[in-house]
Amino acid sequence: MATFQDNYCGLTWMTTILVVVGIVLQNSIVTAAPYYGKRIGTLSSYAHRVAGDVYAASDKRLYLTGFTYDGRGPDAFVWMGNTPTGAASSQGQIISADGSSDILGSYSNAVVQVDLPDSTTLADYKWISIWCRRFAANFGELVFPTDPAPVPKSLGTLGFPSPVHGVRADDVIILNHRQIKLVNLDYDGNGPDAYYWAGSGGTPTSSGFALADESRGGSLTKLPRGTALTDVTVTLTVPANRGDIGSIGYVGLWCVAFSQNFGHVVIPSLSELGVPVYDDSPPVTNAPVVTQAPPQANENCQVLIDDTYQVRWSLTDTSAIQISLSARINPGTYMAFGLSGSDTRTLMIGSDVTVAWLDAETGATANAVDYYLSAYQQCVTSSGSGACTDELSQPSGSNDVTVGDYSNNNGIITISYTKPLDTGDTNTDKVIPITDDVYVAWSIGPINPSGLAAKHRQQPTSDVPINFGQTGVTCPAFTTGQTEKLEPWVIPTIRGDMTGKTEFRVDIGQAGGQQGYEGITGKPGWGIAWYVDDYIIPVLTLRRGVTYTFIVQGGNEANIQARYHPFYITNDAEGGYIQKTAQETQGVEIYAGPVNGSLCEWRSTGAYNADDFDTFVKYRDAELERVCDDPFKTATLTWTPDENTPNRVYYQCYTHKFLGWKIDIIDNDADTSTMKSGDGGKEGTSTMKPGDDGKGSTNMPKTTAAGWVTQGSKLSIITMVIICMMIFWK
Repeated sequence: MATFQDNYCGLTWMTTILVVVGIVLQNSIVTAAPYYGKRIGTLSSYAHRVAGDVYAASDKRLYLTGFTYDGRGPDAFVWMGNTPTGAASSQGQIISADGSSDILGSYSNAVVQVDLPDSTTLADYKWISIWCRRFAANFGELVFPTDPAPVPKSLGTLGFPSPVHGVRADDVIILNHRQIKLVNLDYDGNGPDAYYWAGSGGTPTSSGFALADESRGGSLTKLPRGTALTDVTVTLTVPANRGDIGSIGYVGLWCVAFSQNFGHVVIPSLSELGVPVYDDSPPVTNAPVVTQAPPQANENCQVLIDDTYQVRWSLTDTSAIQISLSARINPGTYMAFGLSGSDTRTLMIGSDVTVAWLDAETGATANAVDYYLSAYQQCVTSSGSGACTDELSQPSGSNDVTVGDYSNNNGIITISYTKPLDTGDTNTDKVIPITDDVYVAWSIGPINPSGLAAKHRQQPTSDVPINFGQTGVTCPAFTTGQTEKLEPWVIPTIRGDMTGKTEFRVDIGQAGGQQGYEGITGKPGWGIAWYVDDYIIPVLTLRRGVTYTFIVQGGNEANIQARYHPFYITNDAEGGYIQKTAQETQGVEIYAGPVNGSLCEWRSTGAYNADDFDTFVKYRDAELERVCDDPFKTATLTWTPDENTPNRVYYQCYTHKFLGWKIDIIDNDADTSTMKSGDGGKEGTSTMKPGDDGKGSTNMPKTTAAGWVTQGSKLSIITMVIICMMIFWK
């Protein structure tokens, strides 16, 4: 007998044809009104009939719309500057108008494209003017408001309180006027005819249309049935013949065959969003993409990691050095290189390095930024301490690095940059010597979502001296082959909803390389992460109305940020509340905490690399040991989720971003007896057992407290009772 699922999911060939024909008939061309970006104001008119509105298409491009100018000024240009008075003055510069820097002619209700110089962004300017250079006359101007550049817009979570086919996403972001990003999307894959869907109005209907899925090569076809999505980030594009974001009122997942809404969000108007303009032309970069090996002028070379990381250099003159970094990495991973923090050995603390990387989103934008490492921790922007850019450091410096050519060939990324030998910046830069050996520091690691360097994955294991004045030193060619991408570890979900478990132990531990925090969350961490009941960032599933206790040992030395990790529960997916500005804390809720306790940390012995293990348990048991300052000095956080608690919250570190993960909250009367493995998240099994890593391991971790080690510290109460009974009967 056919089940409801069979009837729901089964489509005859005739039905399929009718559905396809319906979609084709709907695929009429929609012509959207031109979108020029975020409107930032209207030009004031002082002379020569100047008029028009100013829009920011990106932080590199403006549009003047309805632009009028009689063309009678003798020496007039589009002119921009950043004088402190905020008004146009002769202290500005000519800006290209429609690709030309010539004297302006006459315009009547025209659209003019204004492209900023390669080395600048909109943040570098305070005003735009139609300016006569010869007579220092201002014909018309606009003083920019605060934050004039357009940015992607977050619309919040996707999904119903009781998800349909498991559909939910942590965030829906309007990237630009034609693209949408679904962040950490979950979907069980069982919808028979599911599409990424959009249309007019605020509610999905069958009159909508499919969006192009960039992860599937821009496909407009339905999602493959039987293929589940777990914490997948998807970029969707409105097809050119369907207009743009301004043509739609919602986005979501929709079953065409059964007109079933799996979940959606309402999209405001483009004028409210103020997002960047989509650009489907080849990426514009500050430097041309090169497709050959690094410039041969960089003939002096030193291997930093065999067949993985090399540095080349050449002296362009007596005042500057050109450096090329080449590594077997992916976009979004940085190469750091520079002078050591010590004159006698390689030392990260106090080092002056350049951090270079290709943008992870496009893979086509090279970055090279001056950094100063004042402490072994992520950059605390409020105090300027840690691994900070020179501009964020306190006392601050300037970015004295100029990015050059770059390439990405056969899995090897090369980025060249130039830096003065003596920048004159005594706060954050060192003078580069060219006559004697000097110790250098280097590392490889991820760029975090804030655009800052996260904790390294690789660093020197011995001192590294270099003589930048030497010549004729070469490196062997890299072998061919792409960088291997490792799959994330499967971490069991801790089910406080089914097992009756109400108490959890929370420590700090290692982030676990590519397969750990970074692989599980899709976000670069800072080398450490929360461990709950001896597992790295498990998803917790808890019930409303039940009181839970967290025994926390995150460190209580507030003056040493690397040993101070207060634990709290929040709706913020990145954490680090103390680092946020007042604006960034808008909408952030703290449900419990912060509390800290003395520090218990799962430390690495240095014997193995995390990426060498296919399961977390194998890595933990072979490489980590739990070291406690005082195992009995704990902090207790007690929390009862209630009807006001969202379905998903997060446990985080109050002082650092990207250390925690998810807590899924369900109603107290919800029936979880039929919930399948992984319903609470992608991290695995439905019930937590000692040593369970999804692959049958039952090994127990080791614990060190104040220098002593005890094996089997995770013995459960039941096991202890059995042991006591055995002793008694003897």
